[in-house]
Amino acid sequence: MDNLINLLNSNGIDIIGFYNSTFFSVVKFILGIYAVVILADIILLLIQRGLSGDVRETLLGLNVPPELLTRKGRLRKKWDKVQEKIRSAREENWKIAIISADNIIDDLIARMGYKGENMGERLAGINPGQIENIEELKKAHEFRNRIIHEENLKLTKEQAQEVLKYFENFLDFFDVLK
Repeated sequence: MDNLINLLNSNGIDIIGFYNSTFFSVVKFILGIYAVVILADIILLLIQRGLSGDVRETLLGLNVPPELLTRKGRLRKKWDKVQEKIRSAREENWKIAIISADNIIDDLIARMGYKGENMGERLAGINPGQIENIEELKKAHEFRNRIIHEENLKLTKEQAQEVLKYFENFLDFFDVLK
């Protein structure tokens, strides 16, 4: 570095003198004020837009309900009740478990900001890149609809566990069940 300064000085360019000159001091002062103004603008824009929601939405790419980020305990308790029903020996309890799981996921998806009158419409409005296992959720919801609309639907425990696994994969993506 000293060699470069000496070389420039020998060619008639006074780097040290320019760095200590009044002109350069004024330029540094103006750039400092400009940087402070830009920083203040950024902070004010973040405050105006709602910092917490923006950060969460920016990091995950969508508006995520707090249950999927910080308050996971309450959601785990709801899911434990679903798991209790699936461990039952009664087919009616398996059906209730699937319907309950669908309701839990539907509530979360609705609060993520996806529009629609019901879960089917909300799922239809989600692009595959936005939620990792969207196709599994659609299958699980379709199966839930069959439970609701087909009175004589026979359900095996394996089918019920497979459908619940689809819902569980959605919760696993947000590390809720870990």
